[in-house]
Amino acid sequence: MPDVFWVGFGIAAFCALVGLISGARSRSTRTLTGLAIGTYLGVMAGFPLLAIGLATS
Repeated sequence: MPDVFWVGFGIAAFCALVGLISGARSRSTRTLTGLAIGTYLGVMAGFPLLAIGLATS
């Protein structure tokens, strides 16, 4: 896999981690909801890099 794929994957993983932590600390939402939202936003943010990495492999 090209390095650009792993950068996009790292962005997605970081956003998922932030969502997990913020969901766990929130009083109005659950941990899994925060994880789901963080994962979705992370994949959307890192999608161009993930797509380029998969296309050039």
